[in-house]
Amino acid sequence: MSTGRVLKSADGTDVYAEAVGDSSKPAVVFIHGFSMSSMAFNAIFSDPKWIANVYLVRYDVRGHGRSGKPADEAFWESQRLAEDFDAVVEAFKLHKPFVLGWSLGATFITDILSFRPPTYISGVIYVGALPYMGPTLSKVGSPACLVTLAPLMQTANVDSYQEAAIAFTDLTYPSLPYDFYLACLGNSLVQPRGITVRLLSRTQDTAGLLKAGRESGLPLLSVHGTKDRIIVRDAVLDAIAGWKDLTVLDIADAEHFVWLSKPDEFRTQLLDWIADHVSA
Repeated sequence: MSTGRVLKSADGTDVYAEAVGDSSKPAVVFIHGFSMSSMAFNAIFSDPKWIANVYLVRYDVRGHGRSGKPADEAFWESQRLAEDFDAVVEAFKLHKPFVLGWSLGATFITDILSFRPPTYISGVIYVGALPYMGPTLSKVGSPACLVTLAPLMQTANVDSYQEAAIAFTDLTYPSLPYDFYLACLGNSLVQPRGITVRLLSRTQDTAGLLKAGRESGLPLLSVHGTKDRIIVRDAVLDAIAGWKDLTVLDIADAEHFVWLSKPDEFRTQLLDWIADHVSA
């Protein structure tokens, strides 16, 4: 049984969140990627094998899906994004959850660790991840991905936007079910272009993230699909160089939507890693 609700972040922004499963099990909070929403994880949240093992939690990042879409710059400070995560933790009474960041969704883990200690969470899971914003984007993003970003931020040419939105979605996984494919495109459509600019142009302080990995020993699992056409694997690992407790998982023939292209291997490997890193 799922529990979906609209929460209030500290600054009053609505945050849509949902939890599925047994709250006594290890919690995993899933954070979606660029121009998507938490519906990206539908297949996981309806999978009995996932539900039997962990407490599944997801939310729409502000500016996406059913969450609020504030335009002013003050609403896009790093602390505001960390507070959205806090609202989810408090609403579902989570104790040291694991945090899974997919694609650009991983950047919000940097926000969290800028304002909360590493002990706030049990571990980090990157899936085809961009670890943080700034110049790293131009290294981690593939050329095919990067060329779509400028058209997605502009408002002068509808055809250019449409072509870029389709091209970006096509890069995630060419075999998406058509109704799900349309839902992914719809998520891009409901996001104001000004918010797209906010998301892609913001910078972050990486000190908290890198200290958590290099000094505090926070566990990190970095998952990569060998057929990912959006993220450059080696650039991701360069961005987190020196992380002490790092496990790198390469899944053969997996696309950017790793859990859709290789669901069984993705599930088995992640659940095993989580079981090995559950905090008391």
